[in-house]
Amino acid sequence: MNTTATGLSHAKIIFLGEHSAVYQKPAIVFPVPQIKAKAIISSDGHNQLNSKYYSGPISMLPSSMNGLQTLINQLNKLLNRNNDPIDIEIDSEIPLGRGMGSSAATASAVTRAFFNFFKQPISQKQLKSFTDVEEKITHGNPSGIDAKTVSSIKPILFEKGQFYDFPVSTRGQLIIADTGVSSNTSTAVAMVRDEMDRHFQSTSELIDDLGNLVESAKSSLQSNQLEQTGKLMNLAQDDLTKLGVSSVEINTLVNAANQAGALGAKLTGSGLGGCIIVLSASTTTTEQIKTALKQNGAHGVWIQSLNEMK
Repeated sequence: MNTTATGLSHAKIIFLGEHSAVYQKPAIVFPVPQIKAKAIISSDGHNQLNSKYYSGPISMLPSSMNGLQTLINQLNKLLNRNNDPIDIEIDSEIPLGRGMGSSAATASAVTRAFFNFFKQPISQKQLKSFTDVEEKITHGNPSGIDAKTVSSIKPILFEKGQFYDFPVSTRGQLIIADTGVSSNTSTAVAMVRDEMDRHFQSTSELIDDLGNLVESAKSSLQSNQLEQTGKLMNLAQDDLTKLGVSSVEINTLVNAANQAGALGAKLTGSGLGGCIIVLSASTTTTEQIKTALKQNGAHGVWIQSLNEMK
């Protein structure tokens, strides 16, 4: 057992495939290593948890953190057999409710910290399994995309319920901007399902098109077709807007990015708030887009180089 140990994880974004993935279409998901989540466990503690959302006894975590409570209980049962008192500090840069995998990243960081603290090796399969413990309570019936991607250093292709490494060969930069409005995945998914029930033909066509855009992006992302990839992003945003999951805040940031020279811009995640992603060809253009996004209300802007996703 160490006296202190750290576990790290990071954010994720869905690049293409929002909502259509619910209907057995593929999705491409990117890890965002620049936006980190960190958990620190220390001995000689008092079984306290400290974070920006809660500080106090682990046994009295609020109901909104039931998933984390269950995860900690299971990790203690497996690893902390002497019930030694510990303290857990969580420091996450990932905003809540933005479709960036905040809860999964926290769970992954805490799990890694536990295994490091008790000097036990952990496999990727174990890490995903423990992260899923938290996710199933927090999100009900998650796809597993978040749990997989927040512990991966490579993009992921989610297809037919399976995960595949998906290294890209595209230069350029991806810009992530926060609308400042929380998204609600269950609400957005239910909205699309309702549209499917009421307008099956037109909604099915949009879902099919989103799936086809992912298929096209498989090629463009792996052959450095940056402009084509940007066009696919714009087409996806059009489809998602027609599905009703965009918003005034999303549209404002998307328009600002495009006017500032973006190759493509779209919402990421479930929509109705959350974040947008923007594709840029150069660092100069990226700075112009970043300025435009902040001037149009972005609450946070992050930059991820695509060169690192090989």
